[in-house]
Amino acid sequence: MACPLFNTHHAPVGAWASLTFGVPGVACSVDLQEPNVKKTGALFIGSANKNGVRSIGFADEPIETGINVNAEGDKEKAPQKRTSKYAAYGMAKENEINRVLTPSKDTYSVDNISFTVYTPYAALPDPNISTINPIDCIPAVLIDITVDNSDSDLESVAFLGFIHTEAKRLYAQQYGNVYSLQYRNEWAFSAKGDNVYVVRGLDAIDHLKNGTQMIQQNGPEFLCTKVAPHTKKTLTVVWSVYAIDGSNGEIPTTYYYTKFFNSLLDVTNSAFEMADVIRERSNNVDNELIKNQDKKRMEVVSQSIRGYYASSQLLVSNDGRIHWNVGEGAYVWRNTIDLCVDHLAWELRRNPWIVRSLMEDFIDYYRYYDDVTFEGKDGTFPGGISFTHDMGCYFSYSKKGYSAYERENDTVNGFYFYMTTEELLNGIYCIAAYVLKTGDKKWLMSHADIISDLMTSLENRDAPTVVERNGILKAASTRGGNCHLESTTYDALDHSLLEASGNLYVFIKTWCSLILLEKCATLIENKDVSCRANAMLNKCRRSIDLFKTSDNHLKSNAYRKHDGKIAAAVEPLAIPYVLGVLNANDEPLLFEILKTHINECLKPGICLDALSGGLRLSSTSRNTWVSKTILTAYVIETVLNIKLPETVIPEIVGWTQNSAKIATVADQILCDTRQMVGGPYYPRIVTSALWL
Repeated sequence: MACPLFNTHHAPVGAWASLTFGVPGVACSVDLQEPNVKKTGALFIGSANKNGVRSIGFADEPIETGINVNAEGDKEKAPQKRTSKYAAYGMAKENEINRVLTPSKDTYSVDNISFTVYTPYAALPDPNISTINPIDCIPAVLIDITVDNSDSDLESVAFLGFIHTEAKRLYAQQYGNVYSLQYRNEWAFSAKGDNVYVVRGLDAIDHLKNGTQMIQQNGPEFLCTKVAPHTKKTLTVVWSVYAIDGSNGEIPTTYYYTKFFNSLLDVTNSAFEMADVIRERSNNVDNELIKNQDKKRMEVVSQSIRGYYASSQLLVSNDGRIHWNVGEGAYVWRNTIDLCVDHLAWELRRNPWIVRSLMEDFIDYYRYYDDVTFEGKDGTFPGGISFTHDMGCYFSYSKKGYSAYERENDTVNGFYFYMTTEELLNGIYCIAAYVLKTGDKKWLMSHADIISDLMTSLENRDAPTVVERNGILKAASTRGGNCHLESTTYDALDHSLLEASGNLYVFIKTWCSLILLEKCATLIENKDVSCRANAMLNKCRRSIDLFKTSDNHLKSNAYRKHDGKIAAAVEPLAIPYVLGVLNANDEPLLFEILKTHINECLKPGICLDALSGGLRLSSTSRNTWVSKTILTAYVIETVLNIKLPETVIPEIVGWTQNSAKIATVADQILCDTRQMVGGPYYPRIVTSALWL
């Protein structure tokens, strides 16, 4: 499927690393445990002969200012002009390059040059029943560069070149018949074979054209092989990374791949040995995922899966326990649970055991029990179990029972509020999703006490006594301080969605969580929790009237006056629907009311942006999050069976690709202008896996 040019992650599984490129005119970013796009250097892939060089290049094109001297001898700045220090590389223009992007392959071609980057995102074996093998987690990316010299009488050179922004940081190395362009012992581009050689130096272009080998440790570096006249040849390059420590703090870990690979060179050699399997796996993944899919939606899926793995770590602690971490993109919170719940769209299909592993870490390290307050009531009351917003930040796991994000606040004008209520609901979603997807009753039985605790916590956050409870969660954790406010995952969107207490989105998520919890309780024959969940569900069914208005939409908050009409209120339906425990026959009242609400929201100028036709999550915010918009659109289209306006999906495609023109796939976009306002390098857009 041909698609536009934008920055794309080419990331191994669980290595927290990415070779990020895709836009001519934008430099290549080499990312290892550093999730931000930067100008690491210029990447060129192409061919050369004595007549010149032709390449597909990813390089910054600088603006330079000339200096003129006027008649009086005074210097003055001339108008800025666009010049290129890469003119000799024969870079193809953007409109000349054909690109095909799939989940596991990224292919570019121009003239007689083509190359494919392979990143096979196959399933990781469940370590409880199988073995994670070296091929499953090798921290390397494979690149096949093909030069078709069939129509030429001249010998050519196929090459991959890299010009580091600080040239001497990269070193040309030779290890037997492996040639590498290496950055310390952290990452390298390498090629292997008797016919491979390196060109390095400030006059490298001349040597490329002449087909001569030369190494002087300064200037551009190239991995090369000669292509005889009237032949076609492929140069295989491996981009490999290596790190040992994966985290510190509460849970010190090393990368799981260090069980198999002892060094960067070891990774490189192994990748060459596994090259055929890597290609085969990539083809198999693409055949699995692409079949009969809409091409434009698959561009988003392909891009978002890569964004997910670019922030991933497969780790092992000293006790042999395996840990999975997905950093929150450039924000780098570790395993943010309100992202974990949206990653279910992918992990339930690909690696359900990862959900189990994450929840084991949350249960063992990052659950807590709190007290709560209620507006209009004096004193504190029992709350119950919940989970931290995250497990730490960047490289460090936070201390047991605490996130790195949440903090006490004295007033509602603070920052980084506690999200206790929503994270309780997210924990229920993740536990139930794993169990209901896999049928792992044994694991659920081993955490039977947690199921009871979750139910008690839901009840306690409704009201202190049974008679007061109405199914709407309205408590605030005392952990949050004197502000007496908890936020939701939409805290940066607008006030209609910020506060958890009385929130429509939280109410619908509570309704769905009770359905999920009841199914789990029934599975392990816990009649007490099953009955209590059903009783609270009946209260939800009655209390939805508190959200009704006279003009068909639901109020964004039952107890606060906000102007926003919230399309995002329906997104909690997605996962219960996917799991097969929620449909219109199960909850006819809920579906009927939400259909009416969404039809009102989809009117132009409300949640259908008047300028672009993009879907707003709230009528009062232009800041529309791609991941949540996909969730919401999925529920509208598939769960509620409402036809989406024709503009919605093209706008989602445009959001993901426009942000990646200058950064990478980003989650916070202004829906009227497609301008990125936050959330770069973001993994949560893997919600697009729902389209599969």
